[in-house]
Amino acid sequence: MERDVEDTRLSAPHRLARPSEADHDDTVVRGDLPHPPPALVEPPAWEPPPPGPEPVAVPGVPDPEPVSAPAFRVLFLDGTVLPVDRTLYLGRKPSIPRIHTGPEPRLVTLPSPARELSSTHLELRVVGGSLVASDMRSTNGTVVRLPGSAPRTLIRGESAVVVPGTRIDLGEGVVLDILAAPEAS
Repeated sequence: MERDVEDTRLSAPHRLARPSEADHDDTVVRGDLPHPPPALVEPPAWEPPPPGPEPVAVPGVPDPEPVSAPAFRVLFLDGTVLPVDRTLYLGRKPSIPRIHTGPEPRLVTLPSPARELSSTHLELRVVGGSLVASDMRSTNGTVVRLPGSAPRTLIRGESAVVVPGTRIDLGEGVVLDILAAPEAS
């Protein structure tokens, strides 16, 4: 009978070397420290930096706008128009995700008598100068139709950049159109 060399073998644990048997070839041995270790030093108290110079108005350069006007609006079938001036969460009973950045999002509750819409179905967020529609892992998906394109269903968690003229169908008769912000006069 041949012995199988590939089998796992059990062996006794290696014994640790005693200090007298230690191999000192790669070890640097130092004597006792001549002084005690340094004492912990209390860090200096924090002081706020001195105030900087006041902003100066430069002739010919306009002051920056504190809040930019929304670049997009949402039109619902019932004629309601909402500006996308912050992140919107739309659904049957929307809630704010545990982690979000920026200003407080707007929650938009949509009618869903047959409960076909997910509680938080869609997110609309401005990223840079673009509007991004994200399916919030909805059960039935979100149908997006960009101008001049065939409808496309966003699967759970998928996002798409949308432009004015885009139609978004959440199901159960809830349809919204993306509009550009009105021209400032």
